Amino acid sequence: MTSKNVITSIDANNTTFQRTYRNLKTDVVKEARAAIGMLLMVDVEDAPKRLHLHMLTDKYVTSALDEKKKVKVYTFHLTSNDAWKASFTLENGVAYLRACGPHDKIDENP
Repeated sequence: MTSKNVITSIDANNTTFQRTYRNLKTDVVKEARAAIGMLLMVDVEDAPKRLHLHMLTDKYVTSALDEKKKVKVYTFHLTSNDAWKASFTLENGVAYLRACGPHDKIDENP
């Protein structure tokens, strides 16, 4: 049985995520692809340290599945220098990517 905290699939179809990803610099994209790939089959409560994956405390965002619901939002680092992050919600095992960009910007508006 798969834990509800394990990422079994990744959805990058969110238009905000697509737009912010396209705006990343070329050198950031290479590391971002690797970091996103590392999410698959990760337990968000026991993720690889390199990802710095964690839930944002006291922050909830609109569900990707039900716009009437608010859900927890998680972030992880896209680059080894910790300057770039991405956010996602975890719903039914799917990591719904929301946005990516500079570390502080994602923390403020995941």
